[in-house]
Amino acid sequence: MEAKLAQVLKEDAVAGSKALMATGVAMVVIGILAALSPLASGLVFDVLFGGLLVAGGIVELIDAIQSARWQRGVLVALGAIVTLTVGVLYVMRPMLGLAALTVVFIAYLVFAGAFRIVLAFELPSGVPGRFWTFLSGVVAIGLAFVAIHQMPATSLWLIGTFVGASLLTGGISRISLASGLRAAADLVGTPPAPAARGAHA
Repeated sequence: MEAKLAQVLKEDAVAGSKALMATGVAMVVIGILAALSPLASGLVFDVLFGGLLVAGGIVELIDAIQSARWQRGVLVALGAIVTLTVGVLYVMRPMLGLAALTVVFIAYLVFAGAFRIVLAFELPSGVPGRFWTFLSGVVAIGLAFVAIHQMPATSLWLIGTFVGASLLTGGISRISLASGLRAAADLVGTPPAPAARGAHA
């Protein structure tokens, strides 16, 4: 029974490590491509963000039309119009949207970087991925300070570089975690070394 349970745990661990490894490799490849063309990747991100706002505005507008109370419907409709307008601006004027997103991203970089650094110190020593978690936090804060000093030209490269760097370090972290999980899986079910026999045996 114990051997069967150990085998099931080992198979689950191996499957989990393969999934982590695959997503990690994909993140590394996409991260490198994004970092090599930061303006293009930033504009793509901006358009996608605008598309999400447009979709959210449409959902809010539908909710306003179906509202049972007209007071609530009017308030929700106003919010939907604002969301739609901002989303359309992001899609139609991506450079303007990219500049606005840059300011938000600088604040986010500082917060995310500090959080990752604290998280790295909270992880037990020797945990796979701890160093890369710390490094990703340092990279995020470093990008934030560089971005502040290079405003307003920052909007041309910040978001794309951030997306690329985050995907790259996140992917490496996943690969490291997958390697550690696979190593742990290999230990599951390994029979213990035989005890040394006494001279009289």
